[in-house]
Amino acid sequence: MDAVDEWGRKAAVYSAREPVTPFFLHPSDSQLLFSSPSLSPPILHRVPHLTHARFLTVSGGIPPSSSSAIESSFRIPHPNDEAARVLSYNRLQFLPFPGKGSVLVFFPTGTNLDQLGFVVVSVSGDDIRVMGLDKDEAFVAKERFFSRVLKISVQPSSDLRVCNDVGYVMVCLLYSVHWYCVKYDESRGRPVLSYIGGQQFKSSSVASACWSSQLTGECLVLLENCEVYVFELNERHGSGFRGCKMQVSWEDHQGKSWLGCEFGWRLGTFIVARSDAVFVITRSSGSCCSVRALLESESLDMAGTEEFVAFSKAGSDDSFRFLLASSSYLYLCDQRSGVPLLKWPHDVEKPCFMDVYSLSDLGFRTDESTTSCVVVGSFWNAESQMFCYGPSPSVANDSSSLYVWELPHNLLSPAGKCLCGDCAIKEVIMKESLPVWIDWQKKRVLVLGFGVLNKYLPSLSSSDGFTLIQLKSSGKLEALKFRSSPSLGGVVTHRDSTLDEVNLLFFSDDNIYKLPRRFKYLELDYLSAYTKGNLVKFLESRMSKKRSSGGSKKKSDPLSLTYHEELCEKLNLCGFGRDRCSSTVTAVFDSINSPTSVFDIALRETWSSLPIELLLLAFSNYTEVEGVLLDKKKPSLEFLSVPDLPQLPPFLFRKPSRRSSKWSKKVRPGVDLIGPVLPLPVLLTLHELRNGCLYSEQQEFFSPDAEFAERCNQISKAASEMTNSGAGETIISLDDDMWLSQKEKKRFIAYSPITNTDDSEELTKFVSKVRRKDSDDDVVGGGRSGLEVLDDMSPVEICFEERDASFDMKALFMCKALVSQWQDRSTPYQDFLSQYHLHK
Repeated sequence: MDAVDEWGRKAAVYSAREPVTPFFLHPSDSQLLFSSPSLSPPILHRVPHLTHARFLTVSGGIPPSSSSAIESSFRIPHPNDEAARVLSYNRLQFLPFPGKGSVLVFFPTGTNLDQLGFVVVSVSGDDIRVMGLDKDEAFVAKERFFSRVLKISVQPSSDLRVCNDVGYVMVCLLYSVHWYCVKYDESRGRPVLSYIGGQQFKSSSVASACWSSQLTGECLVLLENCEVYVFELNERHGSGFRGCKMQVSWEDHQGKSWLGCEFGWRLGTFIVARSDAVFVITRSSGSCCSVRALLESESLDMAGTEEFVAFSKAGSDDSFRFLLASSSYLYLCDQRSGVPLLKWPHDVEKPCFMDVYSLSDLGFRTDESTTSCVVVGSFWNAESQMFCYGPSPSVANDSSSLYVWELPHNLLSPAGKCLCGDCAIKEVIMKESLPVWIDWQKKRVLVLGFGVLNKYLPSLSSSDGFTLIQLKSSGKLEALKFRSSPSLGGVVTHRDSTLDEVNLLFFSDDNIYKLPRRFKYLELDYLSAYTKGNLVKFLESRMSKKRSSGGSKKKSDPLSLTYHEELCEKLNLCGFGRDRCSSTVTAVFDSINSPTSVFDIALRETWSSLPIELLLLAFSNYTEVEGVLLDKKKPSLEFLSVPDLPQLPPFLFRKPSRRSSKWSKKVRPGVDLIGPVLPLPVLLTLHELRNGCLYSEQQEFFSPDAEFAERCNQISKAASEMTNSGAGETIISLDDDMWLSQKEKKRFIAYSPITNTDDSEELTKFVSKVRRKDSDDDVVGGGRSGLEVLDDMSPVEICFEERDASFDMKALFMCKALVSQWQDRSTPYQDFLSQYHLHK
């Protein structure tokens, strides 16, 4: 017969006399078993009212097209994507304890879901009882992992004669796996958790893990980098466990996501599922393995580029079959066959989990042990579908003929929810009409985990339905009774729903943003002009306006004569004095006191060529910047100080700030030289404008980037001629000031410490000055003190800022001796010295 629900869909149920499986009536109420905020701590943030692109448009005046391009270039994930990942697994895991007629229900708890908790559920008649540490407090393991629990898996004890052994619990975190042993403590009268160890993975994050259905204490761990490990909890190795890494060779696994892993139907075989294929790993000897593709998405009739999104074993009693889900279809597969046994469509949006139950678990008596029920769903979208599959009742004595039919029930719907067509349509319209910054999930309580209690407590088995345990985002553990019915129950009438529970899944909106909702922006017009290639035109127009206005300095202008003299004196101490030679290439090379790239040498040469008048614009002190107004107020602008040592930009080390937020009467700005406050491209352009080379028809041909690129090219050529590159040396006569003799040429070496890179030569080629050998080098100590003792350990000059510190000279000499021994034994180091004709 064909039963039709209120949507007009057919529930394909075949039967000559009675339905193959019964339908179930959705419960109108539920039984509260346990309630505690620790069952559902807030872990999700609200979706921002404005998307990143919309925020840039509203607050910064950026055009929508540009803001959308900026957002896409940064690849900012949507908050809902993170929420869907958090809710991608069933938080409830059931560990049966037949010795006491109860079941242990495990779940993650803690402020960040970083601890393991559990309660004990038992049945007395028709009453379901829950035992925790207290009335509103669950049993919680004392270990806190400080990382969110991503998956919990349990393994019952295989020896039922030992009533105190309950089983094992495996907890998967992002980069580690931890194991617990569960035993019954007679003195306490309850089960207890015993932490037995864990394994940290530094190479990659954990993708999945599972227990063996054949050997107790054996588990399989799959990492995101496709590494596979097998652990034996019964075999201790020192303080940890003995894990065997499978030697598996994969091909073309980049960009693919791993879905899960399971043990195969025989010992030594493993099933690993990826977004594009399913593989069988066969263990030959030791850790050596062979791998073959069992099923590939390309061989299936899937829409477009659709991939697998979920993987599950087809029940704990079925060693051969497994289930795969894509965004549109479900596949029932067999490890012994490379072709799916069944394929049927589903309507779940972005499915993330699958659970399999036998028909007896659902309160239906059948002689067909191969008939099962699969539940596929999405916790984030609060929807699931139930399908039954098994031998076709229309084909007698043919177990290979399979049949699938749907049970129109959503196990993620809360009890008491109206299921009439009008309410369903209203819910769909509500979800589609909400703005993008409002989550409909925030407006209703979600189911975070569930399980059929009949599967673990045989005393509940009956022919009138099953009992479902739900963990809700309101912090409640509830029991729902689904009663069987021979039909869908006719027309579904409307009923009032009183779902007024508080959703604890999201952080509260109260007082999250306490700062003023005002944003201030600095108008860096020259930066905008520079990015558009109009820097010359922009600066020339600004200078024209200044000249036409003929503005005069105010009395409070900080550029007074005294200030000008002090600033010039500081610039002179830092190497910017007026007595600089007109040709600066040789001077810049002479100032090298540590390995320096060609790019940095070009920067120093460019800075040293600028006139003092422009340097007064680039460098300043806090006396001048205090006069800057922003929104008619004086902000607490802050810059880093120029180092005291004579050196040219870029500055590698700077003094840290001496304040935390604002200048005050107690914390006043210092007199240090600060800067540069103007970037180098602006100063180069001003330099050309000052020389009168850029007006009218010539200004559009000047580019500061091209100018600096030419300087880098000149420095690169000079570095090739002035340094020893390790190859054959020849005497080269250079023009003008760059003439060097063969003896002088050996003062520098040029090398590339990074070989495999696509960067240009000015970033990868470094220049160092060869250290001159002193007469004191052969004398122990050489009259040196402090870190000067180590000067003769390097073949090139490396100078550091002087610091007032006391050193243990005995320790320094011991360190020097050890380094010297390493240098003598190191073949690459000796080859380096020989290549560049250096002395130690």
